[in-house]
Amino acid sequence: MEYNPPFGSPDPNAGYVDRNTPGAAAGSRVPAIAIEMPQREIVTVIKNAGLTPIKTDPTQLDQAIDLKIAAATGGGGDENYVLMTQARVRLPIFPEVETADGKLPVYSPANGSIRIPAGYYFVHRGIYQVTTVEQDFSTVANKTYHLRWSPGDGFALKDVADPAYNAGALPETHAAFDTVFDDMLVSRVVTNASNVATVTNLVNKDRLAFTDEVSFSAASYAWQENTPPSGITSGLARDINFARTPMAALSGGNDLPFNNNAGGTIMECNMGVRVISRYRLLPYYQVTGSLPVNGLISYIAIA
Repeated sequence: MEYNPPFGSPDPNAGYVDRNTPGAAAGSRVPAIAIEMPQREIVTVIKNAGLTPIKTDPTQLDQAIDLKIAAATGGGGDENYVLMTQARVRLPIFPEVETADGKLPVYSPANGSIRIPAGYYFVHRGIYQVTTVEQDFSTVANKTYHLRWSPGDGFALKDVADPAYNAGALPETHAAFDTVFDDMLVSRVVTNASNVATVTNLVNKDRLAFTDEVSFSAASYAWQENTPPSGITSGLARDINFARTPMAALSGGNDLPFNNNAGGTIMECNMGVRVISRYRLLPYYQVTGSLPVNGLISYIAIA
C-alpha cells in the first residue's frame, strides 16, 4: 500500500496534524483512501488466512499472521524458531559444496594467478547457501598456499609460510588447517619457480567417506612391518583429497582372507591402512611365512 498524505498537501510524505483552535491551526484533511485502503489490506490478510472478518475482534490480524507462519513452517510457537544468523552459529554442520564431487573448481587462468569461478554453490552450517562470484588471487613463485573461505572474510589465499597464518610453522598437511564449521579449506595451491600453479581442489561435504578394495601380492610387496617404510608412497596408495584429515580402517578387520599360491605355511597375514595426509591413504600388509601370498584389502576412510 502506498502512503496517502493529508488532502491537498504538496509533500507526498507529509504527516497528519490535529486541529489547534487556540493556535488557529486547522487539522489535516483526511482523504477517503487513507482510511479505506488500510482496512482493505488488513481484511485481505485476514481472509487469505482462512478467517472471517468480525467487527468486534481486534486480534484477527495477529491470528492471521500466526496462521500464515504455521502454514509455511508446519506449526508451533515462535519459541521454536531461530533467525538465520542464529542458525549459522548454532548448527554443528560442516560446509558442503554442491557439486557432484564436492569440490569448487578453482583453477589457474594464467601464471601468477588462481581463479574462483562464478555460479557455484556451497552451504554454510547446513542452512545458508553461498553463491560464488568470479574472484582472482595473485601468487608468488615457489610458494604453497591454502585457499580458504569464512563467513566474515569470504575467500582468502593464505601463504603457509606466513607466521600470521601459520604461527607454529606446521606442515601444510597438518590437521590444524582442516576445514571446520566456519572456516573452509577449499584448495591447496603450489607454485614452481616460474610461478605456475598446481591447484588441488579438496572435497568439502558434511560427511566425507571413501571406500576401496586393493589387491596385493607379497611376492612384489613383501613388507615385513606393521607399517610400510616411510619412503613407500606409491603402488597401493590412493588419492582422496579430503578437506579434513580422515580416519581409516579395514572394513573387515585385520584377519582378511588370502590365498597361499605356493602351498606353504602362512604364519601371519595382517593388513591395515595408513593415513598419509588429508590427500592420500596407503593400504599396507604384513606377511610372515612362506611366500608368495595374494589377497585383497577392503577399507574405508571417513571424516
